[in-house]
Amino acid sequence: MEKEVSARLKLKKPYIQVRRNSGELTYGGDQGFFRGGSEPDDARKNAMGCGVIAFSDLLLYLGNQDPKKITAESESYVNRINGENTYKEYYNRIYDFLGGVSKRSGISGIKLAMRFNRLSRREKWGLRGFWGISARKLYGRVEEMLSKDLPVILCIPMILFRKNKKAGLTFYHMENGKMQKAATVSAHYVMITEIVEERESGSPFFVISSWGKEYYVNWKEYETMMRRNFLGTILGNILYIR
Repeated sequence: MEKEVSARLKLKKPYIQVRRNSGELTYGGDQGFFRGGSEPDDARKNAMGCGVIAFSDLLLYLGNQDPKKITAESESYVNRINGENTYKEYYNRIYDFLGGVSKRSGISGIKLAMRFNRLSRREKWGLRGFWGISARKLYGRVEEMLSKDLPVILCIPMILFRKNKKAGLTFYHMENGKMQKAATVSAHYVMITEIVEERESGSPFFVISSWGKEYYVNWKEYETMMRRNFLGTILGNILYIR
């Protein structure tokens, strides 16, 4: 059955895959690899590790794309499908590079940008990362990065006020060619890998990687959430790389 969306702009190379212990192939990394683990930080990585997953996958994609962008942290893990345990080993290296995550709030977008810039200076990439504050420029920057074959780390903002706690962002998945609601999410990092349009309405959707699966996010719904929530354009935005 034909999907109700059409591709508009996407990454040039296949996105990161990990082979779960079950044999299933993921679409990107999954913080859930640490669920039920016995190491001291495993519970924190499972609960708050989405930003580290996104940063880890970004470095893998850059290394797959260009040998000059392979780093000491990623060199043993690029250009291959890593197993779940191998990916966890790699994640732990990136977790240490980023300085871990907070028990309450994970990792900030500003810190992700700072650590990316530290890495870029060290490796002499000539790239710069920014955590934007402008909702007006966000969509165009996503298009710009994808056109340059750069995956886009997107943060769904935290809901700060108790009365709005249930007002998260809808994730959709494709079922029998139709868009179906899969989850409602807030305070979570994902990776944008593609922009598609709904055939009937022309509405743009971001194709994202989250929890090792492919989902869809309606751009207008994300924009509304970001604008309506307190500090939404700071807590929710992208790691803009140029």
